[in-house]
Amino acid sequence: MWFTIGHFLENNGLRTNIMKCKYCQNNCIKKGKRSYGKQTYLCNGCKKYQQKDYTKEPIAQEKYEWVHNLNNEGNSMSSIGRLLHISVSSVQRVICRLVALLQKPVFKETGQSYEIDELKTFCGNKDNELWLIYAINRKSKQVMEFLVGRRTKENIKQVIDTLLKLEPKHIYSDRLNIYPALLPVNIHRVYPKCTNYIERKNLTLRIQLKPLNRKTLCFTRSVTMLSLKFHLWAWR
Repeated sequence: MWFTIGHFLENNGLRTNIMKCKYCQNNCIKKGKRSYGKQTYLCNGCKKYQQKDYTKEPIAQEKYEWVHNLNNEGNSMSSIGRLLHISVSSVQRVICRLVALLQKPVFKETGQSYEIDELKTFCGNKDNELWLIYAINRKSKQVMEFLVGRRTKENIKQVIDTLLKLEPKHIYSDRLNIYPALLPVNIHRVYPKCTNYIERKNLTLRIQLKPLNRKTLCFTRSVTMLSLKFHLWAWR
C-alpha cells in the first residue's frame, strides 16, 4: 500500500497540526489564527472552523459592581457589555453570580399592609406577553415577593401565599377578578387609588429596568434572565 509522508506522520503521532473535529470526529488541519492569536482548525469532513480549547480572560472584580449599577440604571445587557468591553454572555454570567451571592431577605413582620400588582411586558416580541407579579410593604416600600410568568391564578397565588404567612392587616389590589378568590374578605381592600404606592413603583421600574420600558425594543428573551435582573434590583 502506498503511503504519503502525511500518512506516516499521522500514524506515528508526529504530526502536530492534526486534531479531531469536535462535531464529526474527522481530522482537522491548522487554518489561520484568531485576532487574539489563538490557532484555528478546519475540519476536512464538515468544514467547520474550531479551536482546540476555548478560554476567556477572567472578568475584573470591579466590573461586577459596574454591572450591578448599570443594570439598575436602565442599561440593557448589550449596552453594559459595550461600556465595560465584555461580551453579552459575560454580562449574563456576572448577573447570575451576583444574584447567587444575594440572600433573599427573611421577613418576620406581622400585622403590616401590602399592595400587590402585575406589570405587563413581553418576552422576545409583542405576541408573547409576560407579567411581573410582585408585592410591596405599604410603609417601607420593600419588595416582599415576586414572580415572572403568565398572569394566572396559580402564579398570583404563589405571591399571595407568601403575604398570608405574615398575617397581614390588609392587602390592597386592583380589580382583577382573580384576587377575590385568593384573598380573605376581611383583609382584602379594593377601591380607587388604593394601589398608588405600587403603581409609583411600576413607573420607577420601567425607567430603571430596560426590558420593562414601554418604548424599548430590548424585550427580554428569557423569563429567567428578567427574573434575575429584577432580583438584583429588588434585593440589592
